[in-house]
Amino acid sequence: MRSWFSRHKKSRPAADTAPPDAGWLRPESAESLLSTPLRQRLLHTLWQRTALPRSLFDELYQQPVSRFAQLVQQLPASESHHHAYPGGILDHTLEVMAFAAQMRQSHLLPPDSPPEDQAREAEAWTAVVIYAALLHDCGKIVTDMDIVTDDGQRWYPWQGALTRPYHLKFRVSRDYHLHPVAGSLLCQQILPAAALSWLAQYPALFSTLLYCISGHYDKAGVPGELVQNADRSSVAQNLGGDAHRALARPRTSLAGQITTAVRELVRTSFTLNNTASGSDGWFTGDALWLISKTSADKIRAWLLQHGIAGIPDSNSRLFDEMQGCGLIVPTPDDKAVWHCDIAAHGGWTPGTPLTLLRFAPALVWPDTGNRPAVFAGTVTPASKTLAPETPALPAATTTPVHENSSEEPDAFAYSPFCDPGSPQQATTMNKALRAENISQGAATEDNPAPTRDHTVALNTSLSARGFVDWLRQALAEHRLVVNDTLARVHMVEGAAFLVSPEIFKLYIKSTTGETGDEWRRLQKEFQKLKLHRRGDDGINIWTIEVRGPRKVRKVKGFLLDNPQEIFGQTVPEDNPYLSVMQ
Repeated sequence: MRSWFSRHKKSRPAADTAPPDAGWLRPESAESLLSTPLRQRLLHTLWQRTALPRSLFDELYQQPVSRFAQLVQQLPASESHHHAYPGGILDHTLEVMAFAAQMRQSHLLPPDSPPEDQAREAEAWTAVVIYAALLHDCGKIVTDMDIVTDDGQRWYPWQGALTRPYHLKFRVSRDYHLHPVAGSLLCQQILPAAALSWLAQYPALFSTLLYCISGHYDKAGVPGELVQNADRSSVAQNLGGDAHRALARPRTSLAGQITTAVRELVRTSFTLNNTASGSDGWFTGDALWLISKTSADKIRAWLLQHGIAGIPDSNSRLFDEMQGCGLIVPTPDDKAVWHCDIAAHGGWTPGTPLTLLRFAPALVWPDTGNRPAVFAGTVTPASKTLAPETPALPAATTTPVHENSSEEPDAFAYSPFCDPGSPQQATTMNKALRAENISQGAATEDNPAPTRDHTVALNTSLSARGFVDWLRQALAEHRLVVNDTLARVHMVEGAAFLVSPEIFKLYIKSTTGETGDEWRRLQKEFQKLKLHRRGDDGINIWTIEVRGPRKVRKVKGFLLDNPQEIFGQTVPEDNPYLSVMQ
């Protein structure tokens, strides 16, 4: 033991200037790590949420974020789940901080306290929420990863920031409940001592912070809920594919999302190879066999819990999607579902053939070292395979099917910059909400929307005033998303922007279930209400520039200079990606 301590007491040599070999990452300064446009926007948003003078913001938040960045460098947030790319944990943490700060604004803290106490402690409670968000995943660099520098030494965060090229490997056997607890280990390295002394003046508040950063969210009250909700929102954004197109990463298709779900469920939820009773699946060396209905239900639930839309609402359609994308191995007669007999060498059998899905092991476990032992038994396909129809879920629990969800989404909006709303915002609007690219879906005067071969008779019960009432109610009930990739309503330079004709089509379809040309009449009637901005030359429809990370697009619609007309007194902030073209 003494020799180990003396060996590790030696100072590490400074990093050389030669470039590291392939596979090694070079440490960067906090200033460099935080200089990307996305991270700068997130920090600016966080500053806006706190409403502090810049000098105080730098002391309370910029400084700990810089310390955090120096520790996590370009480490990913996960191996194959969310933000699984170099720098992912830094992006994810900044997103969670921005989400949490926004959500905190709708809560009076501490709950059930006199207004004077809430006013006096407001900034301290804001700090608790933001600090808890900052530290919520930092334990991963302690519990989930092995980080080695180019001199062969293991690195631990309590040794200080990395100074040499490094690479990492995720631990095969890791406890997924441990990293939230480990966050408290790094608290004093990241948070300023003066800030901790300030928060410690408020015992209840300080206790909440300690519960949060040690993973006891069940005891952390509202701040704990806010951090967990912010975490889920960031994960959902990333898995949905639109949040990080700004970093020019490959898009996440539905096939990729299903693959991620299967891997996570196999790793954390499914029971495999039970030789004495039932299992969720069996690994036979050449295939992973999963019970079809159980797997489909759990895959769908996992995707919905992570905020992913466009999931087929019946198992048969989900099977078709998986088969069409090559995620499952079909039967000899090209069916998705296999009919198999299961028998353990010890004598156990389910007593009846089971319907199974067959996955290639390489899809589920890219690293062969992570695969489980082979099932001590046999999985034998029957002579006849079945593909039973699975009834659709009841209407009350059915998720809308977004037919174009595999399309690459545009970087139209980034939810940490706006109100993320309730988790159901993006999924409960009804089947009229389609996950299509806004700039493709919005027709212009020069490029009118295509119509169907047959037209729908005009429905005189649909009116412009009815449209405005519907719009107000849908926004008030958070059934319409705002400032998001899927949104038909945005805030642009202080005005409400209605994407046309899509917003009118959405109203008609959600009201009558029909589509067609009726939006044209409705749009003309809306103009007669004179709620929108008119240009000096009599223009009604305005062109809005959508500035993404790699390209600029245009979309057209109506501007309402009085956004309270549809939002009431709760007007969202401007979408930072949009600007009015003069």
